[in-house]
Amino acid sequence: MSTAELHTLTGAYALHALPEDERREFERHLADCEACAQEVRELSATAARLGLAVAEAPPRELRDRVLREITTVRQETPSHGRPGRAAGGRTGRWSAYALAACL
Repeated sequence: MSTAELHTLTGAYALHALPEDERREFERHLADCEACAQEVRELSATAARLGLAVAEAPPRELRDRVLREITTVRQETPSHGRPGRAAGGRTGRWSAYALAACL
């Protein structure tokens, strides 16, 4: 795995969502990368704070089930039209108005 790819694993690592082999490889990277170490500390602290708001513990098998099922869910393909185009090829007039209002 490249260093650039390792930098993208901070969130999954902080949430204990990496497979064993990726976790070990990321921990080796983490020992030498202060930027990733800082981000993991911050994400872990945020996850802990969010976790305090949860009143019910998830089932033990939930993590494994989610990690197993994400390999079977297809990502939606991006639309190949221009931005602001609605289904059927019409220009999203409301999108243009919303953009103009924001400006």
